[in-house]
Amino acid sequence: MTRRCILALALLIGLPALAAALPAARAVQVRDVRGALVRPLEAPGRAATVLIFIARDCPISNSYAPEIKRLRADYALSPVALYVVYVDGGPAGPVQAHARAHGYDSVALLDPAHRLVRLTGATVTPEAAVLSPDGRLLYRGRIDDRFAGFGRVHDLASVHDLRRALDVIRAGQPVPVARTQAVGCFIPGT
Repeated sequence: MTRRCILALALLIGLPALAAALPAARAVQVRDVRGALVRPLEAPGRAATVLIFIARDCPISNSYAPEIKRLRADYALSPVALYVVYVDGGPAGPVQAHARAHGYDSVALLDPAHRLVRLTGATVTPEAAVLSPDGRLLYRGRIDDRFAGFGRVHDLASVHDLRRALDVIRAGQPVPVARTQAVGCFIPGT
């Protein structure tokens, strides 16, 4: 077989699986910190959905609370939905208290079964994943370069990777750097 025939065959075999996966991604349900079922990837009218994976006991995640609040404020009027996703299980009370203390209570999702973690491939907290309305992963990685590695922390970020990705997505352009390496606390089971 020629290379072109093999490629065509692979596409024909893979397209139905891909087409089935996209609606399945939109149908993923998780609970928010108030206990309501949410489908965060159902995105009528959205350019993108941002999931920022966090853990209550991760000091790096907790240090990003002010930046996450700024991101929420800066993109509030844009067609971008932003959620924080708690990857750690445990009693609802402490998670709710953490969400309230960090200003996340209106956008916090619970993912103890790691449905969203598996969907995006997230491995550490904090790590951001940006998905298109049709469920494609547009960006995954760090919020910025403040944590350059373990023990290597800058006072201020010089590269704002997540903001750059969101700005080009809002402009209708492809994300030039779709993957960066996030530094943080490992998500158990990934």
